[in-house]
Amino acid sequence: MRYLPLSVQFTATEPLELPEFKGAVVRGGFGLALRRVCCPFPDRNCRGCLLRPRCVWSYVFNTPKPDNFPLTFKPETVPQPFVLEPPDDERTRLPRNSRLRFGLVLIGKAIDFLAYFICALEQLAELGLGRNRASLRFNGVYQNGRQIYKPERQVITDRLAIEEFNFVPTQTPVSKVRLEFLTPTRIIYQGRLCRRPQFHILVRALLRRLWLLSTFHDQPVEFDHRWLLREAEKVRLTEAVFAGADWYHFSRRQGRLIEREGVTGWAVYEGELTPFMPFLTAGEIIHIGKGATFGMGKYRLEVL
Repeated sequence: MRYLPLSVQFTATEPLELPEFKGAVVRGGFGLALRRVCCPFPDRNCRGCLLRPRCVWSYVFNTPKPDNFPLTFKPETVPQPFVLEPPDDERTRLPRNSRLRFGLVLIGKAIDFLAYFICALEQLAELGLGRNRASLRFNGVYQNGRQIYKPERQVITDRLAIEEFNFVPTQTPVSKVRLEFLTPTRIIYQGRLCRRPQFHILVRALLRRLWLLSTFHDQPVEFDHRWLLREAEKVRLTEAVFAGADWYHFSRRQGRLIEREGVTGWAVYEGELTPFMPFLTAGEIIHIGKGATFGMGKYRLEVL
């Protein structure tokens, strides 16, 4: 499965008022901006639109499920083919001339629409961000410290480093890892938020997300799902510290305030972890659980 990791940078041209966790604000503003870029009928319902099969906004934010979709995972919704990683800065007030940086990962076919994403980011700067709709200056898009798009030149470099997940297990045995959950993480198991995820619950959520992203947005990833889950149940959770990380945001699409439950903290897992390392490494990039496009479910993996 292909992916394109990027970094986006803005400068606040006036004071910014933002929540501590900025993922929903950035993602909501980006969604509105992308629709303005792509859609000639923003007030219409997508389901009845003749342009929907060719519409970038509809593909990115409302990917249709085919009628003959296999019921292996029974997905309610299709995961969106990108991940926004909000700034680590928890300040709620940023002064004028502050830099605002966040990560953007495009997955599979979404890489082909990079120009649309960039146009939407430029539109986002004009629309403004935060409670006061503060205007921004779009500084550009970067990859590995190299600027691949400069707004003043209106050209995307042809030297993009598109990467691909490697799901071949490493030769080095791994028996102990530590996962630190850096942003609110929302893993649902048996209909409830899991506040202390056992390893098999973590793997189940991760494999499901990888399989759906690859199936709908690239080439399906092949792996022995049942065997991996059986082996995952043998891995022990030996240490853990978790705390609630609930937050609220206003959804323009639904027209109401939405509560998001989640947890942050860390966990140590021990057992035969070698077969899971490629998937755990991929999870650092695509995140895990609900709300990944907001930046939720970001974790750091450490081999002990």
